[in-house]
Order: sequence, then C-alpha cells, then structure tokens
Amino acid sequence: MARIENSQWKLSMVGFTAFVLATIFFLITGPNIPGILGFLTSAIILFIINAVYVFYPNKKSGNTKKSDID
Repeated sequence: MARIENSQWKLSMVGFTAFVLATIFFLITGPNIPGILGFLTSAIILFIINAVYVFYPNKKSGNTKKSDID
C-alpha cells in the first residue's frame, strides 16, 4: 500500500476510480449517459495532466544531466 501512496500516478488512479464509482452510481439510480460521459472526460483530462506532470520533469532532468557531462 505504501507504493500506491507514494506513486506519481496517484492523481490518475483517483480520477479513474471516481469514474468507475460514478458509473456504478449512475447505472443504479438510472441511466444518466451525460453524467457518465462527464466523469469519463474528467478522468481522461486528469490522466493527461498527470502524464505531463510525470514525464516532463524526467525529460527536463535528463537534459540537464547531459549538459553537465559535456
């Protein structure tokens, strides 16, 4: 469990968990397609933001290491 709490992908996991729970809720209470699509859209946006957050600093730090060697 400690690996999940310290993961950089925690924001994406929260977004998709919220999507799954909202989908189950909306299907139980009545088929609300716009609500389900809204939560799916927000989960995808959170995933994209999280991916930029995870990959951009790694590329940036990789470029600084190369310049230190030269």
